Amino acid sequence: MMIKEYIENNFEKILSDIVEIIKIKTVKEKATGDAPFGKNLKYGLEKTLEIAKKLGFRVKNLDNYVGYAEIGEGDEYIAILGHIDVVPEGDISKWSVNPYGGEIRDNLLIARGAIDNKGPIISSLYSIKAILEENPGFNKRVRIIFGTNEESGDEDIKYYLACEKAPKYAFTPDGRFPVIFSEKGIYTFSFRKMINWNKTEVLEIEAGTRSNVVPELGRIVFKNSILPRLDKGLESVGKISKCSFNVKNNGDKVEVFIDGKAAHASSPERGINSILGMYLFLNEILEEDDSLKKFAKFMSNYVGETTDGKLLGIESENKETGDLTISAGITKRIDDFISVKFNIRYPVSTTEKILDETLGKRAKENRVIFFKENHNPTLYFSKDSVLVKTLQDTYREITGRDEEPAALGGGTYAKLMPNTVAFGPNYKEFKGNPHSFDECMDLNMLKIGIEIYAKAVLRLSEYI
Repeated sequence: MMIKEYIENNFEKILSDIVEIIKIKTVKEKATGDAPFGKNLKYGLEKTLEIAKKLGFRVKNLDNYVGYAEIGEGDEYIAILGHIDVVPEGDISKWSVNPYGGEIRDNLLIARGAIDNKGPIISSLYSIKAILEENPGFNKRVRIIFGTNEESGDEDIKYYLACEKAPKYAFTPDGRFPVIFSEKGIYTFSFRKMINWNKTEVLEIEAGTRSNVVPELGRIVFKNSILPRLDKGLESVGKISKCSFNVKNNGDKVEVFIDGKAAHASSPERGINSILGMYLFLNEILEEDDSLKKFAKFMSNYVGETTDGKLLGIESENKETGDLTISAGITKRIDDFISVKFNIRYPVSTTEKILDETLGKRAKENRVIFFKENHNPTLYFSKDSVLVKTLQDTYREITGRDEEPAALGGGTYAKLMPNTVAFGPNYKEFKGNPHSFDECMDLNMLKIGIEIYAKAVLRLSEYI
């Protein structure tokens, strides 16, 4: 049976397996017992490996950090790696469907994880099954690796590499087509400032749950002493912010809800950041002697609602790999401090050292604490390398699209797993709404991806 025919004949089963895993809410939770990322992720990994085993793969679970399904023999192997963990669904009222229901509308699978990354990685099992249907004697070693911590730390791949040899060639269906030859560096940090919480009209402040998501919702609780300045503050911020602001007067307290638009932190310009709108509002409404005023002014002056880092002095342009972007992902009170956590995606035209020095200097000048949290360097492969060229040639042959290898702002497992690039799962014009409401995967695109991955593995197998 030919690969394409196998995919068509088994597509309902492919969708059924994807939806089975989508229905498990695999958001990271507190570690418990033998579940390093929470019980749901442990269960999701177990069910994923169960699906693979029923399809005839050998499977292995590495202590519920990561698992894999494998065929073939040999010292070297080819890998397809993806993840089954997802970011939270956010404001469920903005979804047109149950985010964990796996509903199909207008040829789109709409669900959290549909494109990022359950749909592509579960369907990759069938890419390998299709190879075996067309080539029953195929015996090269191939692994499908299922991560469980891509969205919040990558501890899964670190654990994998402590236990297993790295692949000779690998790709992750967690970017877009065509093949991604370069990924921006990812740099996360926080600005913090000590606040006298007895000398501010702000009682509570919160927004965001992940640094790699542009937060759509924010909330501030004020003392009711804010009421005489409230209307003027709302009028002023309405002229400078893209966010919308809604007020609830609870008598002795006043709640202000800030409404933006969620997006992936790799493309913050596609969203509206509720944290940035929040601090513009605080700068407009708080009095000069309020303990939180100076931090609000700092955020307004040096970040505003921009995404290019220019106000902080860290802007960096690069035509080949894309410009630097910055996104605020989480703000909250931490004991006596106020904190905002940021996510920067930077091109090869700047460096970790430049960011360290510039952000540290800006913080010191404004009596703010700079706290560096994590860093993943840029990734770059030659367009003529065996891996990039093989994947690109396969893509062109199957789709007929004559596109050059691309650069990506998002960070994938390719930064941690040696000999790995991002490849698919969708064309650049199909956004899929990852990390936002109504995340979706086009079913025709899913079929094309399964075929591309099967033929790409066949071609790469000639080099091991």
